[in-house]
Amino acid sequence: MNLQGIMKRSFVVNIFLVILKIVSGIVFNSYALIADGIHSTSDLMSDIFVILGIKHSLKPADDEHPFGHGKFEYVLSFILGLSIILIAYNLAKGVITDFNKTTEIPSLISLGIVILVVVIKLFLATYLIKKGKATDSQIISASGKESLTDVFSSIMVFLGILSVIIGQKTHIDLLLKGDKIASILIAAFIVRIGFIIIYDAVKSMQGKSVSKEICDLYKQEIKTVKGVIDVDHIDMIAYGPYYQALIDIRVDGKKTVTEGHDIAEEVTKKLYESEKICHVVVHVNPEE
Repeated sequence: MNLQGIMKRSFVVNIFLVILKIVSGIVFNSYALIADGIHSTSDLMSDIFVILGIKHSLKPADDEHPFGHGKFEYVLSFILGLSIILIAYNLAKGVITDFNKTTEIPSLISLGIVILVVVIKLFLATYLIKKGKATDSQIISASGKESLTDVFSSIMVFLGILSVIIGQKTHIDLLLKGDKIASILIAAFIVRIGFIIIYDAVKSMQGKSVSKEICDLYKQEIKTVKGVIDVDHIDMIAYGPYYQALIDIRVDGKKTVTEGHDIAEEVTKKLYESEKICHVVVHVNPEE
């Protein structure tokens, strides 16, 4: 799976959404829609950030990094989380400062724009989260979660705009603040996602085990190697987009040390056929 290709698709979609939201917010007098557009610029920046970061994390192993550069992905996720929180802070600060200023009434057309945005962003967020899970990529999953905030924030924008329009009709002052209140709630939600991304990144830096489902797939492949009776144990540790595999295989106890070594070599070759494997250690257990 081309990780950079996945993020480039996200980049194109986010360029469109940023332009759509900010221009529509200005034209149709929606403070929350402009704020949501600023939120989408964070998606745009994170896409650029992630594309460059993935390029680095996919670099092959060298003398200083025998397991490759995959953990750089977790550093990127951490920085992305911090960036999201900073953007949310500045967004909330600006809205609170202007909270008591006279609210301009947004156009009804802006509601249609928001619905379009929600549909597009929901598809993008679902796509990124699905691909992040399929490729076991922390940074793509983080980007998908961050994109998902756009779905919820756009829903808040819709409610905020609707509130202002209703407030104009009913002359209820509080409802006229709905657009700005929605912006503040969006900022709070963005902060929450930022902390979740940071937490996941720190947890992964400490050593993240690969899911049992993925381990079982490799376990079945190992069993196809001639001479392997069973796989007694398998541990797989994620290094960004790569895995380190620690395997205990069981072979016929009557085989010589050389024969056992040869079987282990075949297991190693089999695992290295996967582009996801960066390092393999195979231990041979004799069957009594």
